[in-house]
Amino acid sequence: MKTSLGPKPLAFTTPVWVVGSYDAGGNPNGMTASWAGICCSSPPCINVSLRKATYSFEGLMTRRAFTISVPSEKFLREADYFGIASGRNTNKFEDTGLTPVKAGKVDAPYVEEFPLVLECRVIHTLEIGLHTLFVGEILDIKAETDVLNAEGVPDIEKVRPFVYSPELRCYHGLGGEIGKAYDAGRRFAR
Repeated sequence: MKTSLGPKPLAFTTPVWVVGSYDAGGNPNGMTASWAGICCSSPPCINVSLRKATYSFEGLMTRRAFTISVPSEKFLREADYFGIASGRNTNKFEDTGLTPVKAGKVDAPYVEEFPLVLECRVIHTLEIGLHTLFVGEILDIKAETDVLNAEGVPDIEKVRPFVYSPELRCYHGLGGEIGKAYDAGRRFAR
């Protein structure tokens, strides 16, 4: 039997991503966001939802660009801080010792130390109440060479991203592989 929990923003999993943007003065900023995901294959796009009250919101609206820096587990504290502090009051890069780098394809910074970066151009926005959904076309992906597999693709077990549990307000690492996609369910095919 299932218990009704009512309507709330609860879905597993929610990624821990740092959204990079520049403020009005050209200063690099990043904010941790978990209301995000892949939303289209062609063109390759991701989405991220931000509240208008966030310092990053104006940067995305003005510059029509952002980056997603995917932290590995070893940067949990820094990623958490990027979600706690506001760029209105402090320079989060200086506070954490992380390095902002200007993206090559879009007008936004990324976090040098994080193993995976997506450079995105805003192609759509949609106001959905408290949040605005930004759809970003992925113009480039940068990955540290040590997280690539033999085929040159990022390996999730080498990147070691982590996820956020909204209801419990905690982070979780990801376990190892449990099956092959497009193969594990073949026994049901007729």
